[in-house]
Amino acid sequence: MRNQQTLFTQLVQEAESGCLFLEPDAAATCTQACANFLDVLIDLRHRANTLLCKEAFGHLPSAQALGQKFDDKAIGPGGFAEVLQQHIDTVTRMKTLFETAGRAYVETDAETRDRLAAVASER
Repeated sequence: MRNQQTLFTQLVQEAESGCLFLEPDAAATCTQACANFLDVLIDLRHRANTLLCKEAFGHLPSAQALGQKFDDKAIGPGGFAEVLQQHIDTVTRMKTLFETAGRAYVETDAETRDRLAAVASER
């Protein structure tokens, strides 16, 4: 996941510097898709916190250990909630990329239009 986050961060920088563009309608569609997906991922992350079941298997030490294993799968290190957060981070970077690339397209289009108008008015 780290490589994807780095990739999207680099692509955002390219869009900010004017080297990467995305047609505004496509950028808006992709941005909205990311926003919708983020809503789902955030809801799932909140729900993961309710998956605790340490007490569900009884009070014996082996039952508690089994419950702890399931709890760790849900909210422990490398568990479901952590993986969801990594996905949230990546989709957030993707959303920023699409917004930035769409804005770069519009800004470059406006600059080009202004330059052409300036050339035309000089004639």
